[in-house]
Amino acid sequence: MNAIAEWLRRIGYLLNRSARDAALRTEIESHRAMMVDPKRFGNPVVVRERAHDVWGWRWLDDIARDARFAARTLLRTPGFTIVTIVSLALATGATTAIFSIVNGVLLRPLPFANPDRLVQVRVMMRVGGAGPVALADLDQFRLQSESFERFASYELSTRLLETPAGSERITVVTSDRQLFPVLGVSAIVGRTFAEADSLAVAVISEALWTRQFDRDPSIVGRTIALNGNRWDPAARRSVIQRREVVIIGVMPDRFQFPYAASAGFPGALPESRTDMWIPNDLAGGRWSVIGRLKPGVSVRAAEQELLLVQKRQDAVAPPPYRAPGVQLTPFADEVLGAVHRSLWLLFGAVGLVLAAACANVANLLLARTTARAQEIVTRAALGAGPSRLVRQFLAESLLLSLAGGAAGVALAFWGVGVLITIGAAKIPRAHEVALDWQAFAFLFVVCVLTAVLFGLAPALAASHADVQSITKESGGRTTASRYRYLRDGLVIAEVALAFVLAFGAAGVIRELRLLERTDSGMITDNVITLHLTPRVADHDYYAIEERVNALPGVRAAGLIQMVPLQNWGWTGDFHITGRPKEDRPTTELRTVTSGYFKALGIPFRGRLVTEADTIGATRMLLVNEALARAHFGEEDPIGRELDRGLIVGVVGDVRQSRLDRPAAPEIYQGVNRDAGIASNLGMTLVVSTAGSPDAIVPAVRAAVRDVNPILAIFNVKTMNRIVADSLWELNLYRWLIGLFAALALTLATIGLYGVISYGVTSRRREFAVRLALGSDPAGVARLVLARGARLAAIGLVVGAVGAMGSLPLLRGLPASIRPDAATFAVIAILLAVVAFVACLVPALRVASVNPATALRHE
Repeated sequence: MNAIAEWLRRIGYLLNRSARDAALRTEIESHRAMMVDPKRFGNPVVVRERAHDVWGWRWLDDIARDARFAARTLLRTPGFTIVTIVSLALATGATTAIFSIVNGVLLRPLPFANPDRLVQVRVMMRVGGAGPVALADLDQFRLQSESFERFASYELSTRLLETPAGSERITVVTSDRQLFPVLGVSAIVGRTFAEADSLAVAVISEALWTRQFDRDPSIVGRTIALNGNRWDPAARRSVIQRREVVIIGVMPDRFQFPYAASAGFPGALPESRTDMWIPNDLAGGRWSVIGRLKPGVSVRAAEQELLLVQKRQDAVAPPPYRAPGVQLTPFADEVLGAVHRSLWLLFGAVGLVLAAACANVANLLLARTTARAQEIVTRAALGAGPSRLVRQFLAESLLLSLAGGAAGVALAFWGVGVLITIGAAKIPRAHEVALDWQAFAFLFVVCVLTAVLFGLAPALAASHADVQSITKESGGRTTASRYRYLRDGLVIAEVALAFVLAFGAAGVIRELRLLERTDSGMITDNVITLHLTPRVADHDYYAIEERVNALPGVRAAGLIQMVPLQNWGWTGDFHITGRPKEDRPTTELRTVTSGYFKALGIPFRGRLVTEADTIGATRMLLVNEALARAHFGEEDPIGRELDRGLIVGVVGDVRQSRLDRPAAPEIYQGVNRDAGIASNLGMTLVVSTAGSPDAIVPAVRAAVRDVNPILAIFNVKTMNRIVADSLWELNLYRWLIGLFAALALTLATIGLYGVISYGVTSRRREFAVRLALGSDPAGVARLVLARGARLAAIGLVVGAVGAMGSLPLLRGLPASIRPDAATFAVIAILLAVVAFVACLVPALRVASVNPATALRHE
């Protein structure tokens, strides 16, 4: 009796609460003039406290109460809570990690003044494509252009920095003195170039300042020595120079120019960042050029103006090296290149995982709401209005989401670290990526939005609970059936998202396998490569080849400037004797010794070019099969003469730039025929061994230094590693999209299991009656499996349509993702098997139900 009295007292309190609040508001209104006549209207302090309770901070107490109740409720169901938090942690952590990459690389402006006004300037070349700008053209651009504030020319190379511990190879930019004013940047210590500066000055990076000088505040004015080389075309050899420079400034760590220094020459410049900038008096040649547009000038208008300047200059003195045409590219596009579209695609893929996680958690919460039907209607009967119930369920959703986000922070930190480690030398601006306040703000917004998305449906379901159903046995089943179609739709969406992501991952894996099996035209097993710099005399390279060939365990050794899959595409035109003079096709040029073809197992016919062939007046050349087919057809090119020399042999085709691109026409010439190639890039030694290639490296290093001790040896890699590095982007997509697909598939499995399992629970009485009336347990189990099969089948169809619709978006990936019937079939079978396993456990549970026990429990 005491318990009944206590319940009645509580119910009366709840019912009278609204009346008391209304009376209190009336009292507050009657005391508005309390400050005028406090004696008449009572104690103002008491009135303010009561007003504060009603209109002030009472909502904070309600929120705290909701949060405490939500925490207690979630702690009572640890299994559900852990599964939900882990699902959200994986989704939000992965999303935040990819957002950090997108934000640092794509969204954050370049660290220059008004970066949208910076453009890369190129001129069209007669041999095809756009190339660097000649000094004569640059002078005319500066004199006649009215669209630009400034131009700056620069060149990327390497030097050896003398340090107490020895020499360190660094990446250096040689530029005119306008570089830093064009970029609009300042030094953090000292200053940048001035017009009056001599050539003996240098600006260094903050990383070099820290690494070699321990951030010495007196670094400005210190003299350092650089060892480099200058190619003497008259003497046909390289002259080693020691150059002393005075440090005048230090650039901040966020400053980087050019971005991804290794992108242009991946074999010669493995470093991704620049360490030093030195001035140079331009005396000719062709240079990379960057310009700053005046405010309000469009790229198109500036391009047209430079074209007019170029045409006026051509009318006076037509240049032999280029065709009319100017190409301006916004510098941001120049920096980002193809990675722009690729990163957005990854962000979209991880967004699908987040959507799948929201659908999965919403499904779990709906199922949980069904199980809590009695609790909901009881609370409603005790006075909890619809808004109160919505607020309570949204509080639970927000608590789950924030807990998942907090756990996802650790995953995001780990994911960003892994991605930067993998792609530091490949992803531009990788050093600017960080989990900063923007990433955490994004994570918070994601947590709130996901809480609303997956918590809204359960909250609305709770707010529409029928109080009268508390007396009915079917109250829980009524709630379950009301939202059955919504839960089924969420499961279908999860299966469809898993199909789309699995299709993308399978497509990338398929293309990767095809490329790995592609015939590259060379033998890469047991081959080691070593890059040698600086450029030395030609006879030294032949001496190195001979010395290394004599080492035990070496099958063949030779040199080329850049090995396949690290080539940057040095091109030139040629003329075949006896054909029209205007017929000048374009080809790629290679500089080699004869041992290179033997080291990589490249077949040839005719003969190879030897050192003796480089001494006489007649140049001896080799061409590849692609050039022979394109320009000689069925005719044998051996013995034919070009304006570049006499063809003495034909070598097999090798895929030089990428495995998915066929071999281009090539001309191979001897080492001392490479005039025009940047001397600081050096050459690459290729060694084929009988055993493990790594074991021969010390002996090869010793042989090289015996011939010329000034040579620096670096970037030591096997050819198999070079092939794998050329596929790094595809491998990255394979792992990321594969991981996203696995997460989506796991979420879809959990969602499907949850729907079928709760469907079985809500229909327990029906199944018990069926079994009691003699239904076959296997037949009842088939009913459960049939429902799961229908949901999975609809999800697969929707997913297949979505996968086909996503094909245009996948064109930005570094592979040709094509629809393939076998791929669709494999993915469909995999998802069908997973769906069957997810539905099998509830089906077996139904088949093993004891009708008497189930009906007695009901």
